[in-house]
Amino acid sequence: MSADTETGTETTPRRRRRVLLTPARSIPVEFAGERGGEGPLTLGQLNIHKWLGAMPEHSLANLWVELPIPGTPSIDEVTGAAAALIARHESLRTTYVSGEEPRQQVAKTGVQLLEVCSLGAGHWGPRDRPAVAEALIRWLREHTDSAWRPLRMAVAVAPDQGDRVIACAAGFAHLTVDHAAIEILKRDFAGLLDHPGRGQLGHPGHQPLDQAELETTPAEQRRAEAALEYLRAQTQRISHCLYTVPGARPGGESLAVELSSVAAAMAVRQIAARTRASRSSTVLAAVCAVVAHRANRRDLVLPLLSNNRFDHHLTGYVGSLVQGTLATVEAGDRDFDELVGHTWAAVMEASRHARYDAAKRSAMDELVEHERGLRISYDPLFNSLVPESWSGLTGGVGFQAGRIDAALAQTRLRWRPMPRAGTPIRFSLNQLDGCLRLDAWSSDSGLMPRAELEAVLLATERVLVAAAPGDLPRARTPEVIGLEPITGTPDRILVDSCWVDVADVQRLVEAAVAPAVAHVFAEVGGRPLVAHLTATATVRTPEQAHARCMAILADHPTAITPRQYVICDAAPSDPADPAAWPAPSATGSGRR
Repeated sequence: MSADTETGTETTPRRRRRVLLTPARSIPVEFAGERGGEGPLTLGQLNIHKWLGAMPEHSLANLWVELPIPGTPSIDEVTGAAAALIARHESLRTTYVSGEEPRQQVAKTGVQLLEVCSLGAGHWGPRDRPAVAEALIRWLREHTDSAWRPLRMAVAVAPDQGDRVIACAAGFAHLTVDHAAIEILKRDFAGLLDHPGRGQLGHPGHQPLDQAELETTPAEQRRAEAALEYLRAQTQRISHCLYTVPGARPGGESLAVELSSVAAAMAVRQIAARTRASRSSTVLAAVCAVVAHRANRRDLVLPLLSNNRFDHHLTGYVGSLVQGTLATVEAGDRDFDELVGHTWAAVMEASRHARYDAAKRSAMDELVEHERGLRISYDPLFNSLVPESWSGLTGGVGFQAGRIDAALAQTRLRWRPMPRAGTPIRFSLNQLDGCLRLDAWSSDSGLMPRAELEAVLLATERVLVAAAPGDLPRARTPEVIGLEPITGTPDRILVDSCWVDVADVQRLVEAAVAPAVAHVFAEVGGRPLVAHLTATATVRTPEQAHARCMAILADHPTAITPRQYVICDAAPSDPADPAAWPAPSATGSGRR
């Protein structure tokens, strides 16, 4: 295994050709759909609309991808396919009107610009496509203006070959589509180039306007409310912070480490074929085994993303359906094959409860956070961008253990800077075919340093490889993981499903109620996390103390608020002695 410190380090033997793109022209692509219309936003659209309303510059506001093309088509063929694709899928010709009740407006006809970039002189062909597509995506990102559009498209052409198209790329607004929808668009675009007639693809089916209308029915509204009830129960159990390394303090950089492992990809196929679970759930089970061991937990309540495509009419839907959900994985004493099956079942159950009103969930979460005295990050711990297929479940039989072990020499780790996220650690599964590519992303290296990310990724690979030839017994799992459970400091205690250092809570309370004298005790009279403090002009009640702690809790990501506030008129000479504090003027949890 080697660790590279540069982004995009090339591991294939063939040298990639240098790509220089020169903007040439913009081609207006006229489209005409079957209908136009207007309606409310779907629950999936509302979810993205709310999220991006708070973070309009988020790195995922647009999703940038290569669009597959067969051979080297002409520009006319690509423009024809683009026009047919936009006409086919209403989301690609939809704009949105913000307001108290946002609306979606579908244009029946219109014009989409196709940006044409010229490559340098010489022969260009399909062998150059990966490098050209990568450069084209980068060019699209860098030349995007501030105007909102559902779609941006660009092609790179070879001038010495009659402007044949070498690569095509697109940027889709996340409000328009999610990753699952993009896979459908890729397939349709390639199909339209192969068969330049829209009828070859069949009827496009369910559209966002149809989905918005469906969601107003009593049955769908009951389903959305049931999802909120499920999430409420899970939110009562989730930890404020899965784990951090000892002595962690916020203030580091945001970075990601990518594991590239051919051995792990082969192992995943073996395990998935044996257990009949999905490949992504197999990887998640390995991540859970490592994280549960490292974080010293038996159960993990995990924020996940569901693509919400379980209903038949949504399998080919092009729009944003993805929403967050929570899955409880009970790692406990399970052997690995059992853990894989349990993880898959837990993810499926959570995904059944992932279509809901995002505004209602936010209000619910705010109440739960206030009652529990913590801030919860709902950024997904694990996000799979890998399409599943039945061949992915059954195609692993036949790998020899020796081949998997030999492939370990090809394992690579690469790190890169990343935008800030809301959770100390998260995983993104980007590829499984041929090579497993798994990102571990730390939003703050002060809380989760690069060395920890690398250690967790390599431990995940070890678990998968060890489980490839046969089930991995639970008794052997700690040895295979090869990392010690984090024990933290002597004053680290488990409160309300959260491991917390009392010193972190002390720092929170001191900052919240200053200039009051305050001391947080791990336990007083059987109650955990009791804060004694002196009254001030602004803090005279437990409710006021709790409100001030909650107001700055985001600046103390490893802390939770005290369970009890004891407010006294004066402080003793030794605040660390609970018996020395005078009779309180007020006591309570500070909760509503």
